[in-house]
Amino acid sequence: MKSMKNAVSLFFATLIILLGVAGNSFGQLENTIEQLNGDNTKGYLQPFVNSFGHNLNSGLYRTAHVSTIGLHLYVGLVGMATFIPEEDKTYMGTPPLPYSQDPVETATVFGGEGAVVPGTGGLKYKFQNGQLQGDLVPFAVPQIEVGSILGTMVKIRYFSGKIPGDTDENVGKITLTGYGIQHSLSQYIPLFPISVSAGFFYQTFDVGDFISTKAVSFGFQVSKSIPMLTVYGAAAWESTKMDVSYTFEGGGIQENIGLALETGTMFRLTIGARLRLGFIILNGDYSLGNQNTATVGIGLGI
Repeated sequence: MKSMKNAVSLFFATLIILLGVAGNSFGQLENTIEQLNGDNTKGYLQPFVNSFGHNLNSGLYRTAHVSTIGLHLYVGLVGMATFIPEEDKTYMGTPPLPYSQDPVETATVFGGEGAVVPGTGGLKYKFQNGQLQGDLVPFAVPQIEVGSILGTMVKIRYFSGKIPGDTDENVGKITLTGYGIQHSLSQYIPLFPISVSAGFFYQTFDVGDFISTKAVSFGFQVSKSIPMLTVYGAAAWESTKMDVSYTFEGGGIQENIGLALETGTMFRLTIGARLRLGFIILNGDYSLGNQNTATVGIGLGI
């Protein structure tokens, strides 16, 4: 009972900390993006959309085994981090008029210093610096699983709240909603030595009136269990769309801008392991795709 209480306390403490970190990051992004025009915003922000989509679609599964009948309940916290390749730290940006319209290499949201473009009369234009430094993008989500009926399990992700310390509501409310199913395929193959399942998951993630994100994942999972330990793998096709709305002010003009940034369909392969210690479930996996993602999870399950 004491270990369960400690696990629950760790769950909520970690969620609050990561929520605050995420909120500050989105606040920095909003302030920076409002100073960019539409074309440059796409180049600056697209790598973030790609990595954030990878994070959202991570940690959905810990096993391919779904019982055909009986109670299954899991409540946990999934932490993930997507690694940023060097090519996602720069893009070709175009300076605003009256500066030369020749594209120049400058920093994305993950880059360093923005490029400086000389103009007439000694004037200079400086592109925005990168705002998210480092080689990975961390994130965390709560997850609940309930089953099983006819070999089908329901999975839910949900959180809604304001950022701690955001008294002026600069970021606004952050809301995550996700739901999906995982269905056993191995139940149709008698005496099959491994578990096989198929899963579908849909998520939305909104940050005030600034960002609205939709992510979809569909794939297949396999696993093999021995006492306490399960080794699992997955193949998935996924996509993410992020709508960004803001007001651009520059050069004496004010313009309301709405952008739809999409990843297109991406493919990933995942391999991982799950350890069960009574009611406590620990897992970790690594995904290979357009960007690579590491995931860890801790939860309570029966």
